[in-house]
Amino acid sequence: MKKTISFLMMLILIGSLSFSQTISTGKVPKDVRKTFAKEFPKSVKPIWTMAEGNYKVDFLFNGVKNAVTYDKTGKWQQKELVLSIPRIPKEIKATLTKDFTGFRTTEAIQITTSDDVKQYHLSVIKGKEAYDVLFSAAGEVLKKDPKETVKPEQKKKK
Repeated sequence: MKKTISFLMMLILIGSLSFSQTISTGKVPKDVRKTFAKEFPKSVKPIWTMAEGNYKVDFLFNGVKNAVTYDKTGKWQQKELVLSIPRIPKEIKATLTKDFTGFRTTEAIQITTSDDVKQYHLSVIKGKEAYDVLFSAAGEVLKKDPKETVKPEQKKKK
């Protein structure tokens, strides 16, 4: 049940981003900015957005893409960290080997909720078949969505 609630929270946050708007740093509450600056003092290129009363900041930290969502008091709700493929946990690699034979991982994001639940969002592809997959920290597939693939020649025409 806890996994389902966490997953639903993540979907709500991700879905709300489509309705989010970029805001200037000056419009972010002082407590939120203070918490962010304390936790990530050497962040680079922070971009703030607001959706449903929460503040999300996308930024680089130590050369790695990150995102953190805060409530209006400065309490973080969710953290996202882009992982290099070698840093994917062994439990997830085992599931990839078993259930996604021949697939190549193109993106990996570690998601941590405020109650310290870790999940991993991976994009995998094999030929014309591609999926966005959400894993538990134990390597269990929580959700698998087909992903539309675009041929290189179609990208150039856009």
